[in-house]
Amino acid sequence: MTSAAEQWAEALETWAIPERILAQAPASPWIHPPKMFRSTPQDPINTAAMRAASEFLGAGGTVLDVGCGGGRSSLPLGGLLRHVTGVDEQHDMLWQFTEAAARKGIASATVEGKWPDVAGECPVVDVVVCHHVAYNVARIGSFVAELDAHASTGVVIELPDRHPQSPLNSLWEHFWGITRPSEPSAELFVEVVNENGRTPEVVTTRRPQRRAPVDRPELVAFVRQRLCLTAARDAEIDQLLGDKPQLSSDTVVAVSWRTS
Repeated sequence: MTSAAEQWAEALETWAIPERILAQAPASPWIHPPKMFRSTPQDPINTAAMRAASEFLGAGGTVLDVGCGGGRSSLPLGGLLRHVTGVDEQHDMLWQFTEAAARKGIASATVEGKWPDVAGECPVVDVVVCHHVAYNVARIGSFVAELDAHASTGVVIELPDRHPQSPLNSLWEHFWGITRPSEPSAELFVEVVNENGRTPEVVTTRRPQRRAPVDRPELVAFVRQRLCLTAARDAEIDQLLGDKPQLSSDTVVAVSWRTS
């Protein structure tokens, strides 16, 4: 019988961009612009994931933020953070994370690299948080196991209910004539956690669409890069995005469990 972790890996493989498209792309479609992931005073704190992390931290403690980006997954916890360690593959994300932590007066450290490859370089902390990373991970079983192993109190993961590239599916069909997949899903991710011996609390909520933290030309350029197109298609992309472009699912799932 195929495990949930194996099903996850197989489903992610179907999201691979066809080689004929990738070969002519002017830039990698997988780079994340730091500006779109920076932490700001407007970062939401009253979310299911943040509430779970706050509950685990109690009066305060240490946090490991895996795939930290600019810090939006951990820094809003503010005074509850006695120390936070950010992990990310992109050096410019970690620089942004460190700057944002310093502005808030939060002691921080960073580890550059891919989880779980760099797990051995990271401390065991009270709470591990990991937001909007799971769909980038094929080896999801070991990924979750190492998150669990590094948390003395609890783990909090937030992910969209469906693949984060799903809102661009219609554009892929328009420009390239290909149909994108519908799996994996947050439901399958919960099965992976169960396979790892944990029974998590799962909270599904709808979030209001957020204004993109970049101006319109930068937003169009971001979508163009994701679609492996050239700047010659910007006007067409701009028109197809419409007045209120949706670049992320409005349904998010918080998956959390205690480790002690």
